[in-house]
Amino acid sequence: MTTHRPADADQVSGETAAVDLVLAYLAGAVPAAPALSPLAADYMEQQASGLLSGAVMLDPDFSLHRRAVMPPAGLAWLENLPMAKPVATAVRALAEDGGDRYSLLSQEERVMALAISTAARLTALYPPDEAQRRLHDVRDVVSRP
Repeated sequence: MTTHRPADADQVSGETAAVDLVLAYLAGAVPAAPALSPLAADYMEQQASGLLSGAVMLDPDFSLHRRAVMPPAGLAWLENLPMAKPVATAVRALAEDGGDRYSLLSQEERVMALAISTAARLTALYPPDEAQRRLHDVRDVVSRP
């Protein structure tokens, strides 16, 4: 069995930046958003959005017929996470499956909100080791040539 080191704030870069950002949050680090070119930032936002969608659909209670509200354990995890006010507002909206405030954020803030929301949902669904293992599986796929 392969063991993976948890990501930290210094490892958030390149093709796997969005995955690494979520891994850093799961490991208890609060990374600064990486400096990326506009094209890389667009890719990172797209990837982070996909990670959040995937985490929502992993919820055993997920249904296309109701709002994808964050499980209570994810909300509890968020309580101890320092966030800038605009990001925190967006994360709360995403927890309630709403994105009206999300569109007002800078791209950097949107990426952070998506990564935090993904980490919170995974924390609500899996023990920390399992959440990290699943993200490392995604990271391995993303990093393939």
